[in-house]
Amino acid sequence: MPTQGLNPGDRVVDLAALVVSVAVTTGAVTGAWLVWLIKRGWLAAAVAFVVGAVIGFVLGSAIAHVSYRTGDRATTVVNVGSASLASTIRAGLLGGLGTSIGIALVALWAFSATSPAGTLFRVAIGCGVGLGLLFACVASLA
Repeated sequence: MPTQGLNPGDRVVDLAALVVSVAVTTGAVTGAWLVWLIKRGWLAAAVAFVVGAVIGFVLGSAIAHVSYRTGDRATTVVNVGSASLASTIRAGLLGGLGTSIGIALVALWAFSATSPAGTLFRVAIGCGVGLGLLFACVASLA
């Protein structure tokens, strides 16, 4: 991507890295929370925290590769500031919602007999939106 308006030393947000960061965090939090709701056990929730982070990394890397990487291994960046908020919100929600829906589907598949699907998806989507917006605002304005 051409470097329009960028100068050496400018503070920028790497949108692909933002997607992966949101996805890892969302995967960990959503996985632990959903397994806690289903199993009510701390050990199972701790394992789900780690497994969710790994799944989040895989999903986030795939989403970032499709959305923000070019064929020559370049990535999309935006200048830090309020003008970049629209781009960072899109990236945060892509990573958060993509991962949270994936984690909810895995939890529904793994615990199908005891899981209320509506509750799982509401909790997962809430985590994805909340963490996605939080990371987007911090990345854009910090």
